[in-house]
Amino acid sequence: MTTASRTGGALALFAIVALAGIFLRPLLPVDETRYIAVAWEMFQSGDHFVPTKNFALYTHKPPLLFWSINLVWAMFGVSEVGARVVGPAFALLAIFLTARLAQRIWPGETGIAGRAAWALAGSFAFVVFGGSLMFDAALTVAVLVGVMSLVAVARSSRWQFWLVFGFGLALGTLAKGPVIFIHLLPVAVLMPVWGRQMAEEAGPVTAGQLGAGIGIAILAGLAIVLLWLLPAIIQGGEEYRNAILWKQSAGRITQSFAHSRPIYWYLLALPLLLFPWIWMPQIWRASLRAGWSGPGLRLILCWVVPAFALFSLIDGKQLHYLVPELPAMALLVARVLPGEGVHRVWLAALPVALLGVVFGLAGLGVIDTFGLTALLEPKLALLAVGLGLLAICGLALSTSPLRGGAILSLGLVLCLGLTVRFTGVYNAYDARVIGQVAAAHEAQGFAVYGDGTYHAEFNFAARATRPITVLYTTDEVRAWQADHPGGVFVTRLERFRLPEDPWKVVNFRDRRYGIYRTAISDGKEGQT
Repeated sequence: MTTASRTGGALALFAIVALAGIFLRPLLPVDETRYIAVAWEMFQSGDHFVPTKNFALYTHKPPLLFWSINLVWAMFGVSEVGARVVGPAFALLAIFLTARLAQRIWPGETGIAGRAAWALAGSFAFVVFGGSLMFDAALTVAVLVGVMSLVAVARSSRWQFWLVFGFGLALGTLAKGPVIFIHLLPVAVLMPVWGRQMAEEAGPVTAGQLGAGIGIAILAGLAIVLLWLLPAIIQGGEEYRNAILWKQSAGRITQSFAHSRPIYWYLLALPLLLFPWIWMPQIWRASLRAGWSGPGLRLILCWVVPAFALFSLIDGKQLHYLVPELPAMALLVARVLPGEGVHRVWLAALPVALLGVVFGLAGLGVIDTFGLTALLEPKLALLAVGLGLLAICGLALSTSPLRGGAILSLGLVLCLGLTVRFTGVYNAYDARVIGQVAAAHEAQGFAVYGDGTYHAEFNFAARATRPITVLYTTDEVRAWQADHPGGVFVTRLERFRLPEDPWKVVNFRDRRYGIYRTAISDGKEGQT
């Protein structure tokens, strides 16, 4: 099998699973529903500099994802599917670039590009987050652009590649902010450690050349980012300027305002983050035997170790923050794990098989899932998924470790998607259930209870053209109802409810939400 066909096979299988996920699960609140709402408001307003959420300033993320969604919508019209293909498209590009990077690092090794593509496409965390409407796949592309340009610098010492590195910094900044420097700057600074043996034309990069090159790259990246940032901070005002220049960068590092976790949290998360490859003893043994004196493996160390250490020190932690390091792990797997071999993925298949047994027993009624959630019905769907997971394990055990590991990850994500689609989970997490009510009553008025912060969960589903009102007290609700005959107020009943019975009760995010409709007659609040 040729390198192109191996890479193409990995791309095709990843695309199938990612596209299937779009139809097997709804947009997940609160992240995906929030991001598509921001993109929708950008489309509505035509303002591509200052994003808004529920028509108020949204300072948490830069605009690249929202621009990409709007580009798709400009070409094909507004749709949920159009928005949701953006994440997988970036992920496919990341797989392709990882294959190219492997080929550039080890140009004489046959099949290395295809193995790298399969290793990344088969990384469970990459399949999950790469198939989502989130920023991580775009950030991964930016990191790969930066690393590939650094490899080109190490080989040729040509200053032009520092401009490409600057483009990678700019792309990452527009994707997710200054966090791109944590992913890329250590790799650049440590070039003398990994790049000396790569030099081909003009000799190794000197310390002076390295410092000048990094400076050129930062200035080039800043020039690109300022094309957006300057108009944005002028248009967004002082509040927007302070938020994007401080709170969302340095503020998150010094003390997290969300997702605060202990320093060792990522160590505990490694079995999931690096599934299935960390579950394969043959990879560990091969890594120990490989010897780390070569430039390729040193590059991987200089890429992964500083990022892991720095993100562990940062207060706010999420599993997907380390997704841009997964291509480095894919390169390691491709380097030490041959495409063919006698070993099998027994240990990696074990948790998937156990999950299949649990699903099967739940489907047979041996395990009662009702105490956990009432959403996992009908039982037949659980039994079918359980059998599917066991079949995936059998298929993975019948082939090489590389393909077997990819089958485990891709198959597991597919089966989880089937579980969502064919049980009560789908409707319970579908914002369109309440969003359709909001759309039908937008003219009369639609309001939600302000339990914490409203994350615009229903704005895109309702195709809202005005802010959804957020209310916090009974007096505010009553005053709002008096001003909005025929309007609708939605609240999570365990947190807040009105004395009268709701007009409707729906299950959203596995919680009971009450929908109250204001009476039209006599201008008084009540239920029609």
